Parts: sequence; C-alpha cells; structure tokens
Amino acid sequence: MHDRTKEEDYFAPRVLKEAALWLEQNQDADKFFLTVESFDPHEPWLVPPYYRKMYLKEETREQVISKYGDVSDLPEELLKRTQANYCGEVTMCDRWFGYFMETVKTLGLLDDTMIILTSDHGHSIGDRNYMGKRGYPSAPEVYDIPLMIRFPKGEHAGKRSDIFVQHHDITAVILEAAGVEPPQKIDGISFLDDAISGKPGKRDHVTVAWGSAVTVINERRWLNCKVDGTGVLLYDLKRDDPFSENVADGYPDVVNDLFAMAVEDAGGGFPEWLVDLAKRQADAPGCSDLVARA
Repeated sequence: MHDRTKEEDYFAPRVLKEAALWLEQNQDADKFFLTVESFDPHEPWLVPPYYRKMYLKEETREQVISKYGDVSDLPEELLKRTQANYCGEVTMCDRWFGYFMETVKTLGLLDDTMIILTSDHGHSIGDRNYMGKRGYPSAPEVYDIPLMIRFPKGEHAGKRSDIFVQHHDITAVILEAAGVEPPQKIDGISFLDDAISGKPGKRDHVTVAWGSAVTVINERRWLNCKVDGTGVLLYDLKRDDPFSENVADGYPDVVNDLFAMAVEDAGGGFPEWLVDLAKRQADAPGCSDLVARA
C-alpha cells in the first residue's frame, strides 16, 4: 500500500488485472469457475486524486478512514471528502471491472459464461448522521446490496426483479445454471426462474445476523434487535421516511412474528454465547466496529 506509483498499484486494478490474466492463461479450458474478490470499494478510501476530483474538486484535509460513530459534529468538508473518496473508489472499481469484462469479450467467452456481480455489504457515510457499518441499528445502505447476473449471450438482458435473495441463494443459482446437483442439502434456494419470469420469489423475508444483532426484512417491515430480543427497532417501509420513527410499541405482534422468523432461520435458536454477548453489549456492534475499537 505504501509503494503505489500508478493506478495499477491499487487493490482493485491489481486484482482485476490478475483475474483477466488468469482468463487469458486458461482460455482453452472446457469448464472453469472463477471467484474474484476485489476488496475495494473498502476502507481506507484511497484513490488516485483524479477519481476523487470527479466528485469534489476542492482541496481539503484528507479523510480515508470511517469514524464508526455519530458524525453530526464532523466538519462538512471532511464528510464531503470522505464521500468523494468513496465515490471515486467505486468509479475506479467500475473502470477495472470494465477492463476485466473487455477481456472476457476479447477471449470470446461471453457466449458461454455466466457472470455474477455482487457485494457483501454497503457502508454508511453520513447517512442518518452515521459513518461506518454495523448490525445495530441496521440500515439499507449497508444491507441493500447489488446483485447483477449476465447470462451467456446476454440472454434475459434488461430484466429486473425485486424478490428477496440471500447470499447463500447464489450458490443454488450457480449449481442450477451449471447443471450440477448439490452433493448434500443446502440452505440456498435458486431464484433464477422467478427472477426471469417475474414471478414472486420463494422467500417472503430475509434475515441478516451481524455481531450480536439480527435484522428481519419483509415487504412491509424492517425489524432490528439484539439476539436476546431486546433493543427492538421496527420500521414501516411503506412510509415516506421509514427510518425516522421506531413503531415497535404499536405493533407487538408484528415484532414477535418477525423475531420468531429470525429464530427459525437460526436453526431454532441463537447460540448461548451470542445471547450472553448481546446482554453485555449496549449497542450490539458488528464485526467491523469491534475491529475498529481494538
């Protein structure tokens, strides 16, 4: 990280160039499965200045690390600098993903290769006066992530779907697309047919566990609490500003039903050590918050 002299020295360019090289070296393979983890966009928000200047031309103090906390008192110029660095890093990743895709095209692989693009989570950079990523309170900019699939020959191009999908469903999709039966029972559910046909998805909610907190989301509600059932936050997603008011007190039955879904998705209960941890933690931070404090 300390010896960068050109754009190609940054994480995303290095990884995606290596991925493209791997394709060149294995272009004659009858079948292949390649996973590429670019790491970026991720802290530290370090990018060549020309990417940051696309979003903030003024020279200000550098800000590349998240504060992991309330930023209502953060000087506006530092918040804008952080946001510009983040946007610049996303743009740099986009450019080098394009480089990778151009290699796929040049090698003639677009007609028989499925490409899936997704992420593990997002990041709050000033949203609701918070900077960082956490499991409690959870937020859409962290949990609502992209998922794009390019089919061989561009089949189904332009189709969109808003069905609920969990990360482990991608495993089921890959196996189905490859015509491979899973060697054992898996939790993932393929959503290919539903997404392509426009039918309702097989999931009526998603559950996300992060640290000692859990979030359950369905079409109408967003439940967030600690795994011991305390610290309940319930939001009405049909409102114009859903996350402005906690409506849990008015809907105890909804809270109980959604929490029961979380328990069921956890296999019938949460580990005792995690419940004990939730009781000791006031804010139920996620893993990154714990690392930031260490």
